[in-house]
Amino acid sequence: MIKIAAIAALIAAVALALLSAAQSRRAEKRWPQIGRMVTVERARLHVIERGAPDAPPVLLLHGASANAREWLHSVAPLLEVDHRLLMVDRPGYGYSSRPARAQRLETQARLMAGLLDADAPQGAIVVAHSLGAAVALRLALDRPELVRGIVLAAPASHPYPGGNAWWANLAAAPVAGEAFSYGLVPLANGAAQGAIRNTFRPARPPATYYEEAGVGLAFRGGAFRASALDVTASKREFAAQAPRYPEIWQPTIIITSDRDRVVSPHIHARALAEDLQAAELVTAPRSGHMPHQIRPDLVAAAVRRVEEIDASRAAE
Repeated sequence: MIKIAAIAALIAAVALALLSAAQSRRAEKRWPQIGRMVTVERARLHVIERGAPDAPPVLLLHGASANAREWLHSVAPLLEVDHRLLMVDRPGYGYSSRPARAQRLETQARLMAGLLDADAPQGAIVVAHSLGAAVALRLALDRPELVRGIVLAAPASHPYPGGNAWWANLAAAPVAGEAFSYGLVPLANGAAQGAIRNTFRPARPPATYYEEAGVGLAFRGGAFRASALDVTASKREFAAQAPRYPEIWQPTIIITSDRDRVVSPHIHARALAEDLQAAELVTAPRSGHMPHQIRPDLVAAAVRRVEEIDASRAAE
């Protein structure tokens, strides 16, 4: 009986793995790679580019459980007329590879610096959402000459009380995490709509958000596990770099909501505005954790505002 049960369990596990792999392939067919691949060190970064090649560059970094498509139908249409936009899948997300120690903010910032060294050595405005904001801040700390200004939407930046969500802890576990991420998560794509509603709340998500942002790509095993590893490392990583925030001198605009169910504006956005040398805090009421989606006009205006400040500084 024990042998039969073991065989049955093995067959079930194989069937589950095959179903999950098929679901991941369907997601990739639905949202294929639409950018170019750039090699930085040993990592392959997927970069979606829009705008004029000779226009001022803007680097856009998404948050957890997302990809570079996050910006395509929100902020990009407002900026691509007079900017060169570099929208990047962070390591392990979308179509970018995941190098060793990628959960460290220093590693991700170094890869973004390598991209700018090759594509925008004169420096860029950096726009980032949620956990991507911590990467943008680390980039400004480690390679300040590459950052002309910073625009952050619902940033995650400081150590926070409590732990992480159960799914992140499970998916980040050494062995069980891989089995969970690659075996079960691709079959749980139906949970995406609930997660989207919670992230946008109290705002209502755009009806087209799931499709336009390629949300299904986050439910592939590798991308889901990458997000979990980043999330579970974030508290430690924030604690290590937060004391350095007063070193950041670039003009910065922080856009936050009055009500964010995912990242506390008090712990992160407001504390960050006090830490930085040249920061402005803008509130987008009732925009939840997604002010860049609900009020992309504020993000576009912030980019132009930091450009003006940077230009006036250069003229002095």
